[in-house]
Amino acid sequence: MVNMSAPRIMSLLLITLSSALSSQEIAQIGVGSKLDPAARANEIRNNEESPRELSVLAPTIAAEEIDRAVLNRLIKEITNEPETTKIRLGISDTKMKDILITLSNARSFINNNEMANVRAMCDAWNKSNLIGDARIEQALDAYKQRDQFTKNFIAKYYRVVLFDIQSILNETEKKKFELYMNDRRRRMATSGTSSWGSVVENVFSGRDTVNFHCRRN
Repeated sequence: MVNMSAPRIMSLLLITLSSALSSQEIAQIGVGSKLDPAARANEIRNNEESPRELSVLAPTIAAEEIDRAVLNRLIKEITNEPETTKIRLGISDTKMKDILITLSNARSFINNNEMANVRAMCDAWNKSNLIGDARIEQALDAYKQRDQFTKNFIAKYYRVVLFDIQSILNETEKKKFELYMNDRRRRMATSGTSSWGSVVENVFSGRDTVNFHCRRN
């Protein structure tokens, strides 16, 4: 059986639904009507109106977020399945407790700083001289830039966290830990886990976000 990512499955589902709806529309036209279904189908295909842009409702996890997500998952594994995790990583109880403390401290220290992202978005909106979608896009760009700054910072911070964990492991333990991390990274990248924050992938999906947080005029 071929494994497919969530975005791939969603794309196939949309194509299937689109085909089914088109077939249904053509069939319905032919019932009790003098219109030629084939002619109507060609008319739809040749319609020059631009297709509506799809809104991205759940963007997949960014590369900068993967290590953080994997290590937060490791906290749960240590807490819920300590013996299994200890055997999987080939470490002692003492080292596993040290890893848990390190990861728990990291998680409590780091936050997504979503309010800073929203402030940047609204500042750009309020100071903009543009109008319409151009103004919204400028505000969304400011959000994305501030959000990316946060993600980059968190990615760098978790590289330090990984270094701290590896520093207490011997060579055999390091190899097992690296194998664990690489396996979990692959799984997390294709799990369908979504990025944090508001949906601001484009003007269509981000307009409501700007209107809710920023729009006063």
